[in-house]
Amino acid sequence: MKFVVGVDDHDSTKAGCTTHFSSILLEKLFLKNCKISELPKLVRLNPNIPWKTRGNASISFIVDCNISLCELEQLVSDTSEKYVKKISMGYNLNRKPGYAILEYDKYNLIKDKLESFYERAVSDVIPLDLAKKFAKNNKILIGGSRGLIGSIAALGFDEDYTFELLTYRKIENWNKDRDVDNKSIMEADSIFFPKVVANYDYFKNKPLILSHGRDPVFYGLRGIDPEILIKEMNIIKAKEELDFFMIFKTNQMTDPHLKYLGTRYYQTTSMKIKINSIRIMKGGHVIIEGGYSEMLVIVYRESRELNSLAKELKRGDLIHVSGAIKPSFNNSKILEAERIEVLYLNDQINEIPLCPICKRRMESVGKDKGYRCKRCKTFANSKTTKSISRNITLGLYQSPLYRHLTKPIYLNLSKPEINEEELINNILSKMIKRQDRYVSTMVSS
Repeated sequence: MKFVVGVDDHDSTKAGCTTHFSSILLEKLFLKNCKISELPKLVRLNPNIPWKTRGNASISFIVDCNISLCELEQLVSDTSEKYVKKISMGYNLNRKPGYAILEYDKYNLIKDKLESFYERAVSDVIPLDLAKKFAKNNKILIGGSRGLIGSIAALGFDEDYTFELLTYRKIENWNKDRDVDNKSIMEADSIFFPKVVANYDYFKNKPLILSHGRDPVFYGLRGIDPEILIKEMNIIKAKEELDFFMIFKTNQMTDPHLKYLGTRYYQTTSMKIKINSIRIMKGGHVIIEGGYSEMLVIVYRESRELNSLAKELKRGDLIHVSGAIKPSFNNSKILEAERIEVLYLNDQINEIPLCPICKRRMESVGKDKGYRCKRCKTFANSKTTKSISRNITLGLYQSPLYRHLTKPIYLNLSKPEINEEELINNILSKMIKRQDRYVSTMVSS
């Protein structure tokens, strides 16, 4: 029978990773002669959720096995339990893993409902009780706790996508610092850009591909062509022997969070703002106050080019801002800017006029009463207006330090045709042939 499986929340701050768990689960199914004809999907959900670990990712995949739904659930449940107990230690760190399983025929019947659930999971906060009710009403087999929310959401992802290749470390290296030859990353970047994205921070001269936690991931490569990602992996020189790699189809770099907007806390929103004032805070953050909204906009120093743009804006400019709604210290809403489009620049400035005779600055007679030269008494009705040059232009601006879901402005999402079944089977064949399958054995025993 053919099934769709979703898993989530198998990481922790100590160890483990949901993508790592799903890869081992796929390996286990592959060893049981299950047919896997598509790449697994790595689905990033609402990036503003405050209780997420790292990237808030869940995984789904399609599998065709000669077993029943109950047998598949038992396999997924047992593997999940062993992984969380032996690998991630998630139960001790308030992680709440979950899974969702659906027969493929039923999946096709409720596909629209699943897509709506995914859309909400990308853009809002879904309570656990609501997810359980959704699963019950649609006969989705679920297990675990909070992770079942992301598991169900991953089943509904069927939008535009990119690819990510993730490499994994051997268990003896999980607590060691990651070390990679930076020149090899820059070499790969120079060969394959712009079909690969966010490899290296040339401003700070450091790699962007490396994972930073104590999880099993060594590095991740993002792009629009999986064959190019494999070529890139073969150029990059990791200073340790890696365990295996997996390639995922993903909603990363496609802007899904900007498609489903809201006005509540932890949602993403988008609005036009006519600027009233700009405040540059100590440390470099910029606060923008607009006339169309009571919500303050904050542009963090760390957003670099976006922050530099914000410092150049002034009263009267018209902008379109997209970003996350967060609570401030007094529980009012602030908008953390992710992207700013400059729609209109106020390049006019009003000045107290010069006396045409004395060439001295005139003085105000009173509010709205005009201006007069103190020396010769020449009168003028109003201020003079003159054009000023601006250091910015109309157009779209965003930080070069992308969030997972954010689409780089330059990225072309058109992709080559690939044989996914051949690709995933090649990857899984290499996984099961590697000599050291220690972690896989831990989860299987």
